[in-house]
Amino acid sequence: MPKIDQFSRRTLLRALGLGPAVLPLLSLEREAQGQVPAAKAALIFAWTNGWMSQTSATGWPAPGNDWTFKPYQAALEPHKADLLLLDNMNYRFIRDGVAPENTGHACFPGMLTGQLYKSAGSSTANIVAGGPSIDQHIGSSLVKAGYKGLPSLNLGVFVKSTGRLSWRAASDPVVPATDPYKVFTQVFGASMPAPGGGTMPDPAVARKRAIKKSVLDHVITDLTRFTSRVGTEDKAAIQAHLESIRSLETDLDRAVTPVAGKPPVLEQGIDTASTNAFETTTKMMIDISVAALAADATRMIVLQLGDQGDANLIFTKLGFKAAGTGDNTGDNNGFHNIAHANGADKDKCDTWFQEQLAYTIASMKAVGLLDRGVLLAMNSMRHGMHEFNNVPAMIAGNAGGYFKTGRSIKLPNNTAPNGILIALANALGVPTQTFGRAEYGGELAVLRS
Repeated sequence: MPKIDQFSRRTLLRALGLGPAVLPLLSLEREAQGQVPAAKAALIFAWTNGWMSQTSATGWPAPGNDWTFKPYQAALEPHKADLLLLDNMNYRFIRDGVAPENTGHACFPGMLTGQLYKSAGSSTANIVAGGPSIDQHIGSSLVKAGYKGLPSLNLGVFVKSTGRLSWRAASDPVVPATDPYKVFTQVFGASMPAPGGGTMPDPAVARKRAIKKSVLDHVITDLTRFTSRVGTEDKAAIQAHLESIRSLETDLDRAVTPVAGKPPVLEQGIDTASTNAFETTTKMMIDISVAALAADATRMIVLQLGDQGDANLIFTKLGFKAAGTGDNTGDNNGFHNIAHANGADKDKCDTWFQEQLAYTIASMKAVGLLDRGVLLAMNSMRHGMHEFNNVPAMIAGNAGGYFKTGRSIKLPNNTAPNGILIALANALGVPTQTFGRAEYGGELAVLRS
């Protein structure tokens, strides 16, 4: 292996201790006054083990404009006019390609790529995606078009598996940030109060930025000199690293820029890595997500609750307690086993997930994000029985009039998620005709009319 290939951007980031910080942000007040056009933004909300159980108490709303929610989705009732419900989606890439198992769990790493896997791996935890995920496509395209904020934020709560949801490219996964305190600092912690009001760069941050930029300058000089001594293939690899380093320099410039926008108030002292804090940590991540989008710190966020299996995720706030491991699928009272039972306990968990969606929608509405933005909610299966077809999805918000909400739609059989992902990109101003596996088609016109 050429030596240069042994060093990834992630390795360099860790070595330098760098984290993304935020850039000049647009004031919501100025937007309201019409001085700055309100930016479109998106939040993808994802989890696993199905939207609902197979009990008589659950079910997906029938098509039409005047549907009735089952009790587990009662929290969404106030938001019906802002919703676009989609039923009958099919994760076709599982059937058409290679995967370690033909189940909904194995769909998770491809939910946002719509592409066949590059490698099945020995389990869902080490599947290798065959292309970028839609969040990375949208975020990088916005930056190339001149947007000065973070390309994306990728957040997770109680993510224990190495299976990934977001991908920069084939074989290049994005590891979600799971510590809300660190995310808060990255997004809102680069400024301090200025005399007379407003904010100013934190001198300590500025000093760290100068030191790290000096290190990057030396790295660029060394790599540039090294380029003249290697072959064509290695030159291309070095050039890719140089581009990554230059993007790091841009991130450093962002780190000393005062942040506009109202940060959320986070509950302190929470062990956010524990299943006992899953519910509390989820609220913290939702609050950070909404605040970051409202401040235009980023225009693309992925928030995943749990990982592709949730074998040891225990909803302690709902009254469940660890019961020990009876087999290789995790704790007997873990969400995975509860999902397989498909009974009243799953109804209780599903109700909680729908309540989180309702809370997110209400929070977005409160800051004007439902008019200029959109929430896309996705699960890797319909029930907890591993099926990867007939899967629902939900859109909330119209992205500046792009989506026609207040409807429940049943999609044609064999509809892949690609058409929804393409619509999301187009809604955010990233022109996209095809994404992922081109054979799965373009944007779903039904989402707009």
